[in-house]
Amino acid sequence: MNRVLFNIDREMLDKIHNSSLELLKETGIRFPNKKALEIFKHHGFKTDGEMVFFLQPDIEKALKTVPETFKLHARNEDNSFVIGDDSYRMAPGYGPPFIIENSGEMRNAVLEDTKKFCKLVQTSKALDFNSSIVVQPNDVPADTSHLDMLLSTMLLTDKPLMGSTSSKTCAEQSLEMAQIIWKKTDKPVMLNLVDSLSPLQYAEEMVDALLVYAKAKQPLIIHSACSMGSSGPITLAGSLVISNACTLAGICLTQLVNPGTPIVYGLGGSPTDMKTGGYINAAPEDAKHTAIVTALGRYYHIPCRSQGALTESFSLDYQAGMESSMMLTTAALSGVHVSLHACGTYGSMLAMSFEKFIADEDLCCAIKKMMKPIEFSEDTFAMELIKRLGTSGNYLIEPHTAKRCRSEFYIPDLNIRTIHSKWLEMEPRQMDQRASQLLERRLSAYEKPDIDPLIEKDLIKYVKNKK
Repeated sequence: MNRVLFNIDREMLDKIHNSSLELLKETGIRFPNKKALEIFKHHGFKTDGEMVFFLQPDIEKALKTVPETFKLHARNEDNSFVIGDDSYRMAPGYGPPFIIENSGEMRNAVLEDTKKFCKLVQTSKALDFNSSIVVQPNDVPADTSHLDMLLSTMLLTDKPLMGSTSSKTCAEQSLEMAQIIWKKTDKPVMLNLVDSLSPLQYAEEMVDALLVYAKAKQPLIIHSACSMGSSGPITLAGSLVISNACTLAGICLTQLVNPGTPIVYGLGGSPTDMKTGGYINAAPEDAKHTAIVTALGRYYHIPCRSQGALTESFSLDYQAGMESSMMLTTAALSGVHVSLHACGTYGSMLAMSFEKFIADEDLCCAIKKMMKPIEFSEDTFAMELIKRLGTSGNYLIEPHTAKRCRSEFYIPDLNIRTIHSKWLEMEPRQMDQRASQLLERRLSAYEKPDIDPLIEKDLIKYVKNKK
């Protein structure tokens, strides 16, 4: 299956690529990291202070060693999956420090929120893995919060997970916790997000984390984005070039450290509000980046990542639904392999909402159903049945219908399908309130997945000792 929304021709992709190479050669990328600079110098790269310059053969050599697909393993192997095939893998919000309550009030996120989201991820029909920072809890020390979040994910879910990239120590400790489960990390067990810092640079701590995970050959999402008109060019073409150059530089470093390290290519860009200078999510320009990133991923033969169900709204209103649907549908139809922020995100990725999480799940499930290939078999053509019934049209009582009635159509958990008079009698009618009810049922029905008691004990002991 080839999912393409915008068919960017080869000539335009070549132009983006060649312009990126020009930037990499003449302007360079800033790597404020002593160890990274030593690696570049060891391999003969030109440097000037913290600036590193890349030649076309350097980039081409790196791209050749990146695998086109890889399998991400879960604690429960039944939940493992391949990244880079025709599947669309989704994770919830990543990084918000706040929670927006159903009343509209915004509060600091706490560790208990992280645990609730972990339970929702575990029971989700839509989400394939959990984010490293579903929310950033404010009630635990910042320097050890990654331990609390990762422990919650490891114990409350058995789906694939993400490690922390906040610092070298966070990355090392994430791998050590993974080793408690898998004994040795000689296969991809932890997906990790490294963001560049626009324009044309990486933060030191991100490079530290990149080096740790690449050495362990754990998969990395290398993602670059700019705010169009402030931290990058205001034009879409310009933003593509500046972000693509950063991503290619980061990919190159991973392959210098450990050739064959699995990579997910990431690129984005959102407009700057020229009235306020603020960052805008879920604009048409954001969606266009989502579509074009897949074309570049195919161009480089690397799995690709995009944003998810983003919105600027702070409530479960038409704006939230419209913007989230536009972003997620664009990703699905374009061929994105991985999306973060697929469930629960509000207001420029600054806050999470439990109610929007529930609503976004319906959207994610609907999109995955839409993407499922149509079955063309003897049974689905139902020619014998059509001929036998002729003009009677009474298919409801047929075994063919009964056999498929629970699986053929998408059945939402939250969205309503009823007549107007029944809708008037509904209590409550508002989606956010119905989402709250469904949320309570989900959390009350949650069952913790099985885990070896000794592994659980060792994980808890490890976190306690490190804290």
